[in-house]
Amino acid sequence: MKRTRLNPVSKKRQQVNGLRRTFVRDLLEERMVCEARIHGCTWYPTDVHEIKTRARGGSIIDRENCLALCRACHTWITEHPSWALENGFVVHAEALSPDMRAAARARAMWVQGSAVSAETYGNSEFYDD
Repeated sequence: MKRTRLNPVSKKRQQVNGLRRTFVRDLLEERMVCEARIHGCTWYPTDVHEIKTRARGGSIIDRENCLALCRACHTWITEHPSWALENGFVVHAEALSPDMRAAARARAMWVQGSAVSAETYGNSEFYDD
């Protein structure tokens, strides 16, 4: 069976990937605390989360579109898309606004301060009591 070679990454994509690596490094150095602060948060950001994904027309190198998150919070947001949408950590293509990061941060603070329990979202291993 003849195998075909995969297409290499385009020059344009290589350039964007290089910008993304620099962007992530700089953003994580600048924002030194997890911006979601969901129960179970480790406080130390390791991931950059795009509120509006590239598939929905967002930019992966736009500071207003990105949140610095710890791995636990990023995993929770990724595994619970309905909850993330409801709480402003993900937006649909038509919902982009200039202050979306501030709105997501405000919702995160509300979630952190409210009586969120494991039973509320069905994941007792993730939340602290």
